[in-house]
Amino acid sequence: MDILNISEKPEIDQSIEEYEYHSYEPITGTDLNRPGEIRINIETQDLFTHPSESYLVFGGKLVKNADDAVYADADVITLTNNAMMHLFNNIKYQLSGQEIESLFHPGQATTMLGLLKFPDDFQKNTGLNQLWYKDAGTGASIAGDNQNNGLVARQQYIIQKPDPKGTFSFRVPLKHIFGFCDDYEKVVYGFKHQLTLVRKGDNDAIFRAAAADAGKVVLSKLSWYMPHVTPNLQEKLALYKTIESKSSLPVGYRMIQCDSIPVPQTRNFTWRLSVKSAPEKPRWIIVAFQTDKSGDQQHNPSIFDHCNLTNMIDMLNSRRYPEIDYDDTNFTQQKFSRVYGDAAAFQTKFYNVEELISSPNITPADYNELFPMFVFDVTKQREKLKNSVTDIQIKAQFSANLATKHRNFCCCHQ
Repeated sequence: MDILNISEKPEIDQSIEEYEYHSYEPITGTDLNRPGEIRINIETQDLFTHPSESYLVFGGKLVKNADDAVYADADVITLTNNAMMHLFNNIKYQLSGQEIESLFHPGQATTMLGLLKFPDDFQKNTGLNQLWYKDAGTGASIAGDNQNNGLVARQQYIIQKPDPKGTFSFRVPLKHIFGFCDDYEKVVYGFKHQLTLVRKGDNDAIFRAAAADAGKVVLSKLSWYMPHVTPNLQEKLALYKTIESKSSLPVGYRMIQCDSIPVPQTRNFTWRLSVKSAPEKPRWIIVAFQTDKSGDQQHNPSIFDHCNLTNMIDMLNSRRYPEIDYDDTNFTQQKFSRVYGDAAAFQTKFYNVEELISSPNITPADYNELFPMFVFDVTKQREKLKNSVTDIQIKAQFSANLATKHRNFCCCHQ
């Protein structure tokens, strides 16, 4: 803007006549609380849609498993952080039968990425609207020296404040789940949209103390809200002209894939990832470990473990990342500044924002005790690597043999 151009007229964007949300429900007869597929379709229409700003609304209640009774204010039970994603094994997005993105382990995957992407104050503002309020401790405690403030906030919001107790409604943006929706901000025309969510049990979505009765999640609503866009006449004619030309259009986005594997009782662990590398190459690789966190309401699948890791590298064919070992890492001695620094820098590099205005979601203390993740920036690749099939391997070293029930999760942005 030229501050000396006093005759400059204000510009008002009138290219869109209407921008309205429409809701779509699962296929008739779908049981939202039984393990299996839940499908939501948006049939092919003469319609411009905007998937980037679409979202899911989950409604339901948290009640006692034995008799559907409600909990009391003093009961130490609530939903886990990011619990709606922990209700599913897989979430898949298709356009006219073509798979755009398929995310396995969406609970762990979106938790890992959210911890790295969201600013620190997100949970204090709009985060709780999508059930994002991260834990501040490992235990299920709402009082005393070991109070878990994240659990306290979620327990108050879900158990103490609603009437009847335990009822909830959460709005989860699709950009929280899919790289396509996070990156591609244009309208889509003439495609059939299909969202498939594979429901699993409730245990990973609930966190409770031993004294609290076992709970269950009863979903009564799952709706997909999609914006319908009506351009003005001039813009519509230009869009139709482009569509009728049948020319190829660039659709760039960073797809997310997540894989998991049990970790053997060993001090040296190598994992050859089953992550597709074509047509795009990996750009970011994020690795985290959990010890006996899944399938039990007294354990919390939204926190992670460092497992006394001392070094980790990522191999893309013969190229290693980082070039210099993390061999100075020792979590018990508070020696993790390099790996924490790489994790804290993710938001700045991924969204290309200034470091001074970005606010990491994880403090060094929380990184050590609750959210240790190992972030590899592999965006800079040699030309030979870019044009070849990529063999991706994770190599990790630990100070002692791992115990049983360890799992390794890896998210790959490509």
